[in-house]
Amino acid sequence: MNEVSRPAAPARTGRIAVDARWVELYAERVDEAAEELSRARAELRSAPVRPESFGELGRTLRSAEAYRRAAGVLDQQLDRACEVLASAARGLHEVAEHYGSQDEEALALIKKADRRLGGS
Repeated sequence: MNEVSRPAAPARTGRIAVDARWVELYAERVDEAAEELSRARAELRSAPVRPESFGELGRTLRSAEAYRRAAGVLDQQLDRACEVLASAARGLHEVAEHYGSQDEEALALIKKADRRLGGS
């Protein structure tokens, strides 16, 4: 994934400045990461390791059972990671939309004031 470069920091005015476009680009990167992780999860689940994969020694040592328990824990963690990434992306999109709409409202007010003052 390409890195999203951050804009220069705004002058300090005691307020928080949010670059809605940067947040939206970052949200898209998080979306892509969530999709990539979900694809990897699907691929892992499509070809599970079978007890026969461990051979006679594996059956004797019960490797398949130990692997199945460990894989179950890791699978739950992978599910949670996919959920968290998708949720973070949704939240970032909401933040970008909120601040982006404020920018659009401010621009509309500026244009309206400009028209009242006889501008273009």
